[in-house]
Amino acid sequence: MTQHTEGNGRAQSVEYDDRYQATERTVVWKPPTAGVGYGIVEETDVPVPMRDGVDLAANVYRPLEPGGASSDATGEFPVIVQLTGWGKDIHWGEAGEIFDEEWPGTGVGYEPWSPPVAHTCTFEAENPNFWVPQGYVLVVIDGRGFGRSPGTFTGYDAWGRDVYDAIEWAGERAWSNGNVGMSGVSIISILQYHAAEMDSPHLKAICPWQGTPDDLYQHGGIGPVNSPNSPETFPIPHDPAWDAPATTDPPTGEDRPEEELFEGITQPALICGSWASHGLFSRGDFRAFRLLGSDQKWLYTHGREKWATFYETEAQAFRKRFFDHFLTGTDDRILETPPVRLETRETLRDRTIRSASDFPLPDTEYRALSLDASSGALVEDATPDEERAVSYDSTAHESVGFDFTFEADTSLVGYHSLQLWVTPEETTDADLFVTVRKLDRAGEAVRFHGYAAPLYHPVALGFLRLSHRRLDEERSTPWEPQLDDQGETEPVNPGEPVACQVPIRPSATRYRAGETLRVEISGTFLGEDELDVAYPARYRGETALDLETINEGAHTIHTGGRYDSRLLVPDAPGASE
Repeated sequence: MTQHTEGNGRAQSVEYDDRYQATERTVVWKPPTAGVGYGIVEETDVPVPMRDGVDLAANVYRPLEPGGASSDATGEFPVIVQLTGWGKDIHWGEAGEIFDEEWPGTGVGYEPWSPPVAHTCTFEAENPNFWVPQGYVLVVIDGRGFGRSPGTFTGYDAWGRDVYDAIEWAGERAWSNGNVGMSGVSIISILQYHAAEMDSPHLKAICPWQGTPDDLYQHGGIGPVNSPNSPETFPIPHDPAWDAPATTDPPTGEDRPEEELFEGITQPALICGSWASHGLFSRGDFRAFRLLGSDQKWLYTHGREKWATFYETEAQAFRKRFFDHFLTGTDDRILETPPVRLETRETLRDRTIRSASDFPLPDTEYRALSLDASSGALVEDATPDEERAVSYDSTAHESVGFDFTFEADTSLVGYHSLQLWVTPEETTDADLFVTVRKLDRAGEAVRFHGYAAPLYHPVALGFLRLSHRRLDEERSTPWEPQLDDQGETEPVNPGEPVACQVPIRPSATRYRAGETLRVEISGTFLGEDELDVAYPARYRGETALDLETINEGAHTIHTGGRYDSRLLVPDAPGASE
């Protein structure tokens, strides 16, 4: 059988055959009572043909009629395709055996009533025990050159073509109803954007969950990232199930602007953005929601552990409502669901949830708080008249902080933005790390969940290498400065004050009357918090983010008079109710 595919004018032909019919099938679950759901048939190392002759290896989980044998796994069902760089056979239940330690999130789920995650659920992929009994097919594929798939890895942005071919293959199977979606966390999320932009005819909806193509190394020019946060630097088992052809034509990626990629995506989308992924993701997730060319899109926000949230009851039910409409046409409730699910954090455990029509919230009032080096305060309404300065050692775990105490309950939801005058006293460049904290009425820091520092995360983080301070004026807003990634770097003269704007990742935090917002500027990540680098970071006092810096000597922060250093904060009145 020959399937002709077209995506953005990319006409190709892919030869499909029935090789997968010989794949060994295993019945992994049967419902204990007839009529309550489908059983699960697992097919392992299923060959998925690519247009250049390489077969990628997949695991396919299909519904089984109650009482049937594996050969009875028939019917036409919606399909969720997931392509991973971690390995389709790296399962939650086997992580300890593979990596000699349990992955954080093993046994994930915040609630006692959360559906248990299957022992054979692929790391960061959808749980077959949840989806298949409800009439979905899950396809989990090893990317080219990883896990059980042969071939040559040519970059993650190149995998879009392979995912396109996999979607078309899945949409033409006898067990498919022709409607294919994509879902998954992190790398599985990133690849959805590259595939969706190619516009596969069978792709009806996408669900990228915390991960966009440009986020991994976006730290305002600071870096490189030393943490092993990708399959390129973290060991992945590679044992191809079969050989690649002698001659192949692996896909090559296109280095295109982020906005162009997002705007070219038109499929319905459910995007997850998190306040807890600063330093890894979050920046791009929220930009994707704003810029995607889709007419129908939703944003699911949260501030907790990403894996536990992905598998919890509410999040799974939200995704099922989304896919039940766009892949099966059986549920229209998603069309009546407001576009934004907003989760505002108050403490490590306390949070409120509301709906909103857009993000940033339309009723946001941006308040300017001026930095005052003489008092260490954030001052509302006016820049202090007197010019003052305060310095810190850029190579030590110390910082300078500025405080604002709220007189009434306030929710800050959206983007903070820091305008700053700074002098690198001894060098021509500087790495600036900005930490936004919440202090309780006793002056103690309130800690949150977070990738960069589990159970120890602040409200929000910002990053800037001073030589990269040039803004893209066309893309920038007062609340989200956009750095000119294509522009030339601009060194400074040692001892010379320089103005800059530091982008800060979005957040949603509630402050009670008498509680304090503190903004800290430092030359080291998380300022005064000296954490041990560990990957994966699992415990308080560890961080999974390690950035290489160029700092030397003292940095001086200037405030007052001509030095209009200020923090813009997003006051969302409706979010405080």
